[in-house]
Amino acid sequence: RIEGAARDWANAVVVTSAELAATLAALKTASKGPSGAAAVRDIRAQLGHLFPANLIEWIPFTRLLNYPRYLRAAQARLSRAVANPGKDAGKSAPFSPLWETFLARRATVRDQEAAQDLRWAFEELRVAIFAPEVTTPVSVTVAKVSTALAALR
Repeated sequence: RIEGAARDWANAVVVTSAELAATLAALKTASKGPSGAAAVRDIRAQLGHLFPANLIEWIPFTRLLNYPRYLRAAQARLSRAVANPGKDAGKSAPFSPLWETFLARRATVRDQEAAQDLRWAFEELRVAIFAPEVTTPVSVTVAKVSTALAALR
């Protein structure tokens, strides 16, 4: 069973790495012009949260399997943001304050399991807002995430 599990992890890492490379290339291209600057900054910050130095130590395998989808959504967002930065800013407006509040509160939350669940709900919300064609496995809305954030203790 160990060999099969290691193979599954390796395959997930290969797929994720390919999508990450595509996302980084898209960021490099988008960085050449001013139109998508806000989205570029936000996606770079998102990648920082998705890929910390200790990623393999804390990421559950089932969550890693979602990374390629998160990265495809970021790529879709980036291409749209470059074409229409105002629309991207409008989509970002309800998301950003919630995310910033979460980041400020998550270290002091007593229920760290609920904080982790909410952290992943934010990734799903990014997909739903910025690249709905990529789809999410669960229904997630700004209202649901806002309610969960308010309930976080």
